[in-house]
Amino acid sequence: MTEKFIEDLVAEQQRIADTIVKLKGEIKQVHDSVGDKEVKIQELAGKLDVLKQVHDFYTKGVIQPEQQQPQQQPQQLPPQEVEPEPQSVFNPDQQEGQN
Repeated sequence: MTEKFIEDLVAEQQRIADTIVKLKGEIKQVHDSVGDKEVKIQELAGKLDVLKQVHDFYTKGVIQPEQQQPQQQPQQLPPQEVEPEPQSVFNPDQQEGQN
């Protein structure tokens, strides 16, 4: 009776060990596949960015500088006004955080 129990334990241990090896192999395959897909996504994102820049150049390249010049001057003033406010807000918070 004890021998049969020990044989069953050993068989169960071997089955679990085999399952672990199989799962690790599957994880490696999935990991490799994910890595390949991440590289492909990065390549495609780079190509998309270049194509977008080329599209913007051809569609807005001539018109955009004329329109941006008047817009840039008003846009530069608000950031200068906005920047001191966050600094004044962050400085008291930083001091309170240090106390």
